[in-house]
Amino acid sequence: MDLLADIGQEDQLTSAREENRVLLAKVKELTVRVHELNATNAALLAEVEMYRAEFVSSKSSAGIGSYIGEESKEALVDDGADDFVTAGNGIYASDPAVTLPKMHGISNPLCCSLHPNDTLMATGGADGNLILCQWGVALAPGDESSKKAVDDSIKVACGAPVICSAFAQVTKGRGSPLPLVAAGCMDGSVSIIHCGLDLEDSANRVLYSFKHEKYVKTICWSPSEQLVASASADGTIKLHRVGNVPNMFDGSDGDEFSSELIQSFHFDGPVEAMCFVDEGNSLCCYVRETSYLTYFDLKEEYKQSKYSLNGKPAIGDRFDDHVSFSVLSLQPCPTGKYVAAATDAARNIIMEAKTDRIVRNLYGHNNDGFSNPKIAWSSSGQYIYGNSQNENCVCVWDVASASMVKRLEGDAFVRDIYSSSTTDTVATVSFDKTAKVWLNEM
Repeated sequence: MDLLADIGQEDQLTSAREENRVLLAKVKELTVRVHELNATNAALLAEVEMYRAEFVSSKSSAGIGSYIGEESKEALVDDGADDFVTAGNGIYASDPAVTLPKMHGISNPLCCSLHPNDTLMATGGADGNLILCQWGVALAPGDESSKKAVDDSIKVACGAPVICSAFAQVTKGRGSPLPLVAAGCMDGSVSIIHCGLDLEDSANRVLYSFKHEKYVKTICWSPSEQLVASASADGTIKLHRVGNVPNMFDGSDGDEFSSELIQSFHFDGPVEAMCFVDEGNSLCCYVRETSYLTYFDLKEEYKQSKYSLNGKPAIGDRFDDHVSFSVLSLQPCPTGKYVAAATDAARNIIMEAKTDRIVRNLYGHNNDGFSNPKIAWSSSGQYIYGNSQNENCVCVWDVASASMVKRLEGDAFVRDIYSSSTTDTVATVSFDKTAKVWLNEM
């Protein structure tokens, strides 16, 4: 009897395993189908927006007839962008050359950025620290090289989880950027940190800090002046000009570091995304529950202009004041002529800066209102990188064809993406507590 019972239990176990295998295969099949349906749904939503704009335009001018319809279709994708006629050359970062484990110990990294010369990476974490790392050390032969790069990193305490970071850029008239990195935190504080490339402990410290009322959404530096802008969930943007930077390496502090708040902007909702365009002469931002990008001209006393995310209006200066998404990440292309916007509706939009021309829409990924979409340009300006909700990958699109050409697979959801403007180098941080550096696959 015991033998028969054992045989019966073994049969049941074998049957259960086979059933489990079949169910797992079905889950994978359905997961793929869900992704396909999400992409189709995003495309249909964009089409609805197009027809909605068409309807509004036709109501506002009954005498225009079919001409309105043609203009409304152009509002979704304007084929006049000659810069993207030629397909990409196939050169972009796709090789996970460096993986840095546990940059923030048991805490997850939340953001990343690269120094303008690409040698130094900054990561901010839920542990309240900004980590400065010479990631190139991990390229050395040997299994311990990645660990050495992490162990040799410098930790700068910021007092609260670090949500965003940005290095000072190379400005006009300077051969090298200011040795500064800014960190924005969950408690609304912004720290300006001195960052020496040789990672001396005494050289890397907080020089100046200020606060917003709520957590910091994003930070960016001007490419033309010594300006840093910070945007917050409290609906404000603060624009600071930094001055003298002490020499940390000659044994004396030299001139005192200076920072001056030169302007602040106030909005009715959280400022979700922001970037400098037009060689640093204009600041572009998106405020939640608005249907446009707002630009401030820094050369004309901060003159404000708005450009619809629905594309150029069919008639005059009127545009539809409704969109079904929010923009959560903005990045200018390397030339500054175009802006890429990542939305929470599985749609990435390429627009000509300081205009309402939509030149491309990018689909195929998955992001909704609970996601944290990020976007970045390749150094050539021919490709776009973006993350995808519930997928452990970085998506790569060819801008000219608006098609996804590759998924860079990882082991966990990608929280942030940063791409170098001069080389094929991309940094990412993920919820497996790692930071990766992707290089061009030679």
